[in-house]
Amino acid sequence: MIFFLATVFGNENMAARPCTTVGQWGEIPVSGRLENPTAKWRRWVQRGLGLLIGLVVALIVGEAVVRAFDLPPRPLPPLAAGYYELSPNRLLKYRFRPGMTPEDVADPGDHRGFRINSAGFRDVEHLLAKPHGCYRIVVLGDSITAGVGIEDLDAVFTRRLEGLLNTDGQAVSFEVINLGVGGYHTLQEAETLLVSGLRYQPDHVVVAFCVNDISWDADGQVLEELRGQLPPGQQSVLLTGWRSSSWTSGLLSQSRLCFFAYHRASSLEPFLELEWRRESRSGYVGTPVRQGLQRLESMAEAGGFQCHLFLVPAFDRHFQAYAHTELHSRVLEQASTCRSVTVVDLLDGFDAQEVEAVDLSHDGLHPNAKGHEILASLVHRHLKPVVSDGGRGDESQ
Repeated sequence: MIFFLATVFGNENMAARPCTTVGQWGEIPVSGRLENPTAKWRRWVQRGLGLLIGLVVALIVGEAVVRAFDLPPRPLPPLAAGYYELSPNRLLKYRFRPGMTPEDVADPGDHRGFRINSAGFRDVEHLLAKPHGCYRIVVLGDSITAGVGIEDLDAVFTRRLEGLLNTDGQAVSFEVINLGVGGYHTLQEAETLLVSGLRYQPDHVVVAFCVNDISWDADGQVLEELRGQLPPGQQSVLLTGWRSSSWTSGLLSQSRLCFFAYHRASSLEPFLELEWRRESRSGYVGTPVRQGLQRLESMAEAGGFQCHLFLVPAFDRHFQAYAHTELHSRVLEQASTCRSVTVVDLLDGFDAQEVEAVDLSHDGLHPNAKGHEILASLVHRHLKPVVSDGGRGDESQ
């Protein structure tokens, strides 16, 4: 072993002294010389420090390159925590704060123009009692459904969808109720239907699925911001076990290099498989999609309403070079066992438009006003035959 170390690291620091006794085994001759332990230790420290310094420099350079060239994918800005509050519901974790207006929030960010109604959602006021001759559609979703980045509420696809349905000359009137909350995943959306949506006696439920809905932690840092507003004692009591994330979430939110590497690696199938199977600290296995679809199916069968889940594509690159087809396929596979939930992939519908994907979004995920216009038209195209004459139409049309 000593001969091996001497060969690898050189013998310039070998001490020219007689062999010494090593433990009970006696003297070990190595060409008449033994390595000085102090010199060996010093050399190991120097090389270790050299490797560490080289790694740090490489990381700094890599971080600078990713930031300088703004390499995709790019992290989304955090959601405006001033519009949210903690929820006593351990599945929802947080919710919109009822009655909030732009004047109430110092920094609205992408929530500019948001006005939260008395029920705690970004929409006009809706009566709980369903008017006679009204066909009600409840829409669930995350920040896309809530209209992040869209200042005018009437430009959000849910309001556009209501307008399109009511110009079709149907025998009934249509009311579309937006229950989207920024950062929610499919399981939270199903819980929102249970605690809020069913009160409106929906005839139809629409879920707008976003590509980050497979994640337990895509909450736009809202929960962490709200947690920081609590006294230290309450933080641990109220939020223990609520998050499935670890120190990696903070690292990804601070480092563009780590964010770039993580999401580049997550496009690989083995990594996606791990993400699909991983267990959260809340006790759930896999992604929120499975649990959410099961709950939606159960409520649809019990409530007698129809349910559509629309896969809304990301807008981070050309649709013909779309990077999330595997994810779409997995969601379709999951939903194939849910007889009461119809899943529609809107990727082909967006691809057929004469507009590039990058022109339909300001951040690669949230559609802009044009994107919401197209989204409304695509959803309307699929729903129109289903809701014809108050839900008595033929879905096969």
